[in-house]
Amino acid sequence: MSEGYAYTSVSVRPGKPATVGLSLYLDGATWIEVYGAGEGKPHLNISVGDASVNIGPQPQGITAADARIARRLADKAAAYAAEIERLAAVSEADASEAAGGPAAA
Repeated sequence: MSEGYAYTSVSVRPGKPATVGLSLYLDGATWIEVYGAGEGKPHLNISVGDASVNIGPQPQGITAADARIARRLADKAAAYAAEIERLAAVSEADASEAAGGPAAA
């Protein structure tokens, strides 16, 4: 059973357009896959429980602008992964220290 979850929020303010947000909280059961590679229609899919998000280029044909957007997505995902790894290492070191492990010496 997945412990990850997703939720959608809708924000409506007077005189402003409505906005919709989607939040995904990932766990070990999260499915991340690229579909359509080699077929000219690549899409990144992220699925958590019953929620799924697909990310892809405009359907009119892939351009240099699409490549720049995909690279920006990859760069931000790499920065996210690095920060998660850093926080996990800190958390593990803190847990080891609290248990009287090597970090406590």
